[in-house]
Amino acid sequence: MSTFNRNTLVKVLEILDSSHAQEALAAAKLASAMVREAGLTWDQVIDEAILPRAAAPSSPAQEPAQGRTPGAGPFGYRRERELSPHEQFFMVLLSPRTPVDIKRKLRAWEGRVLDGEITPQESADLQFMYQSFVVG
Repeated sequence: MSTFNRNTLVKVLEILDSSHAQEALAAAKLASAMVREAGLTWDQVIDEAILPRAAAPSSPAQEPAQGRTPGAGPFGYRRERELSPHEQFFMVLLSPRTPVDIKRKLRAWEGRVLDGEITPQESADLQFMYQSFVVG
């Protein structure tokens, strides 16, 4: 997946309703990064969502942003950008390619990931899952 994905943004934004403040904050930061990395503004993203589906022109969010690096990574991120554990966590959790048992395991890590308290081994495991289920 090398272009901005509106459906993924919607899933991330749904996390804003979380009763866990750190989870909601991480989702907000991830959503902002997704929009910024795609070369869009929030005004552009929201404007497209307000138009009736039948009247909406082809969305610029579905096309690669002008001036974006040709080797863009998943969810519109540039490959040269190092992702935080929060971002990797949510991308793995939201990826349709991630098996259900892995998602259950991740839910057990959620509080520690959001608090920045994961072990080096868990960080390496998270990186592996990200490479396997998001980038892969």
